[in-house]
Amino acid sequence: MELIYRSMLQVVLRNQSGRPKACKMHDVLRELALSISERENFCTVYDVRVVTEASKARRLSILTADGDSESYRGMSQLRSLFVFVKHMCFPNTLLSKFKLLRVLDLEDARIEKLSDGLETLFNLRYLNLKGTQVAELPQCIGKLRNLETLNIRDTQIKKLPKGVAELQNLQNLIMYHYNRGPDHYFRYVRGTRAPFKINKLKKLQVMSFVEAEGDVIRQLGSMNQLTRMGISNLRAVDEMVLCSSIQNLKLLHYLFLMASDEAEFLRVDALKTTPPLLQKLILVGKLERVPCWFKSLEHLTCLYLHWSRLEEDILHHIADLPHLGNLDLDNAFVGEELHFSGVFLKLRSLWLSNFLS
Repeated sequence: MELIYRSMLQVVLRNQSGRPKACKMHDVLRELALSISERENFCTVYDVRVVTEASKARRLSILTADGDSESYRGMSQLRSLFVFVKHMCFPNTLLSKFKLLRVLDLEDARIEKLSDGLETLFNLRYLNLKGTQVAELPQCIGKLRNLETLNIRDTQIKKLPKGVAELQNLQNLIMYHYNRGPDHYFRYVRGTRAPFKINKLKKLQVMSFVEAEGDVIRQLGSMNQLTRMGISNLRAVDEMVLCSSIQNLKLLHYLFLMASDEAEFLRVDALKTTPPLLQKLILVGKLERVPCWFKSLEHLTCLYLHWSRLEEDILHHIADLPHLGNLDLDNAFVGEELHFSGVFLKLRSLWLSNFLS
């Protein structure tokens, strides 16, 4: 934000709450920044330039798939490695060369398996595998005791290894996967299975999303540091334990709940008190009625209902919410009429889609 205020960065995309989500830098300013960064050994960029083995930069950004990886193989002092080339074939054997790494960002790289060299990265704080073809995490990931963020979004990973439970400093676990195509209209996103005691992760703040199986829902109730939580594969019989767990999460400001299939009811009526800071709510699944607690969501800014198929008019339940700015109703209503007769003081975005009985 400070760089934006100083006009060193320009905002090109904001999220629904108005916060900057993507920025760009002027070409001239970027060249100046790169020149100073390389001179100060802060970072270097591998694009049309060749990174010499004599480089002492602690951060490396790879912007081209051309060239020989040998040119940066000798940079054993690296603390951060970023790959910004989609589908670049990243040599797995390099991992064991960078034992001081704190940040490893391989987003969209062409990589299907992590080498055993991963366990040597005991300083690693941030691991991003988003968009890669990795199908499973090695059990040795539990040795990364300093890891704070693990992003496996849109990979082929369906189940976490038990070693993840050893990551006692983990704060962000991002593991949802988008399903593409018309066959996945209802289940457009899926979570990841966690066949271990997930509540061992005492410092976890972001968990999106986990598949509901075994005792996972009950365990979540003791993870009182969570601010973002997503659960998929929910069943109607989970109502009581689900609502009990949600009531314990006082810091929650983002909540995603998805039923197991199109025919399953998503039951949340047993929720007596809602998280006081809740700002974004996404419910995916059939609702028997509009939850009575909707009216108490004083801080809610975004509401997304998908496949709710309600027969009663939902609008008068939410019209007076003081901060509701984004409302998305997708196959959420099968009645005859919706009446926009309320206040909706802050509403900026309204989407109504697939209203078919």
